[in-house]
Amino acid sequence: MITFFQEREIGKYLLSKKISGKLLTEIKDHMISQISEIQKNKNLDFENAFEKVKIYWSADLSMVKKNPFSKQKITRIAYEIDKMNNKSILLKSISIAFLFICIEIILAFALNKEWYLNINKIIKIVVFCLLLEIIVMFIRQKSMENKNYGRNMVLNNFIHPMLIFIITIVVDNLIDLPKNSYVLIYDYINFGSQEKITTLIFAESILAGIVFLTLYLFSYFSLKENIRKLETVKNYFS
Repeated sequence: MITFFQEREIGKYLLSKKISGKLLTEIKDHMISQISEIQKNKNLDFENAFEKVKIYWSADLSMVKKNPFSKQKITRIAYEIDKMNNKSILLKSISIAFLFICIEIILAFALNKEWYLNINKIIKIVVFCLLLEIIVMFIRQKSMENKNYGRNMVLNNFIHPMLIFIITIVVDNLIDLPKNSYVLIYDYINFGSQEKITTLIFAESILAGIVFLTLYLFSYFSLKENIRKLETVKNYFS
């Protein structure tokens, strides 16, 4: 039977390998099960059984570069999981952005202009709050790292969320497209191509909207995942 303190020892060992979050919990559960089985079948104490389990996991816990742009190293299994997580966050962000634009187009068909514009004023407030939340989450992440919750882990965002956020804001403000894209969507859907709203401008605005919203959402979900990982580490040192 694994005691509370032995379980914490396993957790701290995994943290020393820069493993955190859901992955830490999953590997720890596997290790506990393996240690218990070895103790039962081979009549070994915890320390010796734990050493055998470490050897079993040695390949997965070997160190590799965390991404092509960094010199920091993480375990091979963490690298593979982080790669899948980054792809998953990106796909989720693209899906939400695409769905949002589809809803905008449907609303443009279904509502009169006054209702459509009023709804989009509310949406603009929500988007503004999302951008503020990204900044707040980044500050919270840095605060948690400075308190040493991140001393035994590496946050592996293949591209830094705040770098994406800042670049997106800059490009969004520099790009030569109509700023009130929701007005453009309504006018094009209901009145067709005009001198100021051509099909090309409409298509470029839709594409830009999907790309920018995807990047903002990617920053948001990446920071949210980072904080969740740091909270997991905090629990082991509280």
